[in-house]
Amino acid sequence: MRTTARPLAMPAAAVLGWLFSFASPVFGQNNLATEEGMFVPVRTPITSEVVSGITSQVTPRLNSPVRPVKTIVFDFNPGGKDVTNADYGACWGLAKLISGLRASTTTVAFVHGKAGGHTVLPILACKELVMSKGASLGEVVSDTVPAPDDSQKVAYEQFTPHRKSRWAAVRKMFDKDVVLGVGVLADGSVWYVDVRNPPRDPKVNGIREEPFAPPGGQVALYTTAQARKLELCQGVAETRADVAELYNLSPSSTQDDILNGRSPEAYRYTLTGEVDGAMRESVNRIVRDIKGKRGNVLILTLNCAGGDLKAARDLADDLRAAQTGDDPILVIGYIPDQAPDSATFLAFGCTDVVMSKRRDVQDADRPDEHREAELGDFQGAIKASRGEGTTDAHRKSLKDLAEQRSFPGILVDGMFDKDLEIVWVKGTKERNQRRLMSAANYEAEKTNWVVVKTVKSKGQLLKLGATLAEELGIARYTVETRDPALVYALYGLEPAKVKEVTPGWLDRFAEFLRLPAVTVLLVVIGFTGLILELKVPGLTVPGIVAALCFILVFWSQSRFSGEMFVLALLLFVLGLILVALEIFVLPGFGAPGVCGILCMLAGLGLVTFERVPQTGQEWGLLGVKVSQYLFGLIGSFGLAFLIARFLPKVPYANRLMLAPPPDRGGGADTDLPGAGEAAELLGAIGTANTTLRPAGVVRFGDKFVDVVSDGGFVPAGTRVQVIAVEGTRIVVKEV
Repeated sequence: MRTTARPLAMPAAAVLGWLFSFASPVFGQNNLATEEGMFVPVRTPITSEVVSGITSQVTPRLNSPVRPVKTIVFDFNPGGKDVTNADYGACWGLAKLISGLRASTTTVAFVHGKAGGHTVLPILACKELVMSKGASLGEVVSDTVPAPDDSQKVAYEQFTPHRKSRWAAVRKMFDKDVVLGVGVLADGSVWYVDVRNPPRDPKVNGIREEPFAPPGGQVALYTTAQARKLELCQGVAETRADVAELYNLSPSSTQDDILNGRSPEAYRYTLTGEVDGAMRESVNRIVRDIKGKRGNVLILTLNCAGGDLKAARDLADDLRAAQTGDDPILVIGYIPDQAPDSATFLAFGCTDVVMSKRRDVQDADRPDEHREAELGDFQGAIKASRGEGTTDAHRKSLKDLAEQRSFPGILVDGMFDKDLEIVWVKGTKERNQRRLMSAANYEAEKTNWVVVKTVKSKGQLLKLGATLAEELGIARYTVETRDPALVYALYGLEPAKVKEVTPGWLDRFAEFLRLPAVTVLLVVIGFTGLILELKVPGLTVPGIVAALCFILVFWSQSRFSGEMFVLALLLFVLGLILVALEIFVLPGFGAPGVCGILCMLAGLGLVTFERVPQTGQEWGLLGVKVSQYLFGLIGSFGLAFLIARFLPKVPYANRLMLAPPPDRGGGADTDLPGAGEAAELLGAIGTANTTLRPAGVVRFGDKFVDVVSDGGFVPAGTRVQVIAVEGTRIVVKEV
């Protein structure tokens, strides 16, 4: 086994300084870019299958031709749960694997709970150990784990060569008879020993028992503070994000490896247009389809912007959910150009973000320069917001999403606050420490920090270019041009094997129906069919066509989801009821009819929105849509008149209309009277020739006239009287 040569004893400060030189070389080189690292959850119980899985997970990252991993953090308490393992063989196998990695990478054990049993062995095999404040390490022997035999004790010593001066403290974890003591060397450093067998080295003198060590007869379970004093633990961190900061790792590296050794099966899809509920449904359908085909990689090209930021957050949460579970998907958000407002939400919901430096495109304003892809332009969204309350809600939502990804929340603040100045600083004492903070906070703590770079100046909203986003760890990778083949190469994917995801016919049909011209046409046809059904007795096809048109409008615009769909549908149905009430119950054209038409138009307009309009711009857009549908309604009356007039003359189509009864006299006038003839019938009494439902035919002498009743059902043969005439519309009541 290859080890690092160094003196057997050195001051604590020197040890920590030497260790951190491995952990974070970045600032020593004045290089801002984060290191490539990975977190590996060590699942309990540790078995041979777990070790094989970790091997297949780590090997591709070590051999990556693009950006090989430099630091591997083994999370021994995934989920923060206490762990213990009785299977010495599997733990020895993991320790052997980790020991073999130490020559080329920095291996870090992260313990943030209790770690006991033989789990201690692979932890000690790591080059460095980081513990949370409430963690503990030890108690290799317990009621369920027997004491190690001599060969196993040798393995514990073999895998901890860099802690020889602490071997007695390690032995105390499994040998209850050890009496832990500490000896002082001539240079002032310490060497932990077993008081029962003190070393004969004359350099070790003044041996005394360690007061915090458990007495003989008990194995040790060291707290974080004790492990720090023993120099078994080199750092303290509460979360993965803290560990990433400690070792200058990209925030994206804190996530588990989703592929987990699986061969990549990749698909690509491009998001265009505004982000709304329909896009969310389409993406979710695509994710389900990819999982059904055993795919595990989805490359989302983000060419979208605008729309509903709440819908964007919901879609981002859906993407996060797709990265978990039994068949997780690695979601790569690729930004070839710009990713403003809603696209930023989606980018933060992806596993990795890849941005283009656009070397293949010149900036129109600066021909000699290339403008990189950008992330996070919220200027338009802020202007469109109703007020500070809405803006703050969007900022809080995005900040929460960013912090779930271990991205610094202050970057989100900078995307919404022009007056905020953000600086990137490094510690004056601990050079591995780096942090983003406001200029005001820096001024208050400037003795502890040194400014490395100003990330955002006052007077402008933050937009992250590709280079800066990579330096900050927001973008996992950058590519030189917009060629997606460069993205595939980053993940070892062959372009020919990356499958294009095409929306299903249902999505394409819905997208076609959402075209403004198609939507207005459907509304016109729907209103025309509705008018014909109400005005021309006996027709049923226009009613069916009208219902189908309105169903397609509502379905394509909202996909039957969301509160706005329910509100819009209720308004439309209420409008239908009011119009029917006006026609069949309350003769004339008054408030119910006007309100009914307005409700129907409002329902059609609101169904295109994800939420109730909140800004003047949104209310104006609603007004435009309602106006379009109003003009469509006006056109529907003319179209309905033409159809009603010429339909009887069209062969076969005239069979759709209710024919006069066969017993009409040969000389009877069977034509519908005009307005003048209709007015002459006011007060006339006739007999219902057909059932009035409420429309039907009444016989006045030798004339058969289309009428409507003032109420409900009127049986055939009933005497009725004309009580109102409105143009050619004749209203009768039973007498």
